[in-house]
Amino acid sequence: MFCTNCGASNNNGGDLCVNCGESLRSSQIEDKLSRLRGLDGASSSNKFGFLHPLVDFSFHRPVTVKMMKFLYLLSILCASLMALFFVLLGFQTSWWLGLFALLIWAPAVFLLIVIFSRMFLEIILVVFRTADHKVDARVANVKEKPEPREGIQWNV
Repeated sequence: MFCTNCGASNNNGGDLCVNCGESLRSSQIEDKLSRLRGLDGASSSNKFGFLHPLVDFSFHRPVTVKMMKFLYLLSILCASLMALFFVLLGFQTSWWLGLFALLIWAPAVFLLIVIFSRMFLEIILVVFRTADHKVDARVANVKEKPEPREGIQWNV
């Protein structure tokens, strides 16, 4: 087993590195990797909730699922208002046009807006999840990649 701190070779059953004294326990190694990823509990307990990514100028945290739910609800509300506008405009013009807008045009516009906004938000979520997966894979590759033997100082 190699030390994650200095790269020295150690016995598989050892708890501490023979070279630098760093802990070799897997739980502490995972804790160290989670701190490197920035996934510790301090960042998740935020008083801003889902609005925090909007005021995060460092762009370390992507838009959350809660924000997507809010945007989807907002798009449904806008689609409802637009359908209501078409119905009122139709009835103001004529009775037949108002009936056509109420039964056909307004539901079609509502459904199209909701479908397209849902598809757009799903695409955005896929992009964010893909980016998170690539970052996690990069961190995992750093963990699993052994250090070359030439750079190890052997203590024999």
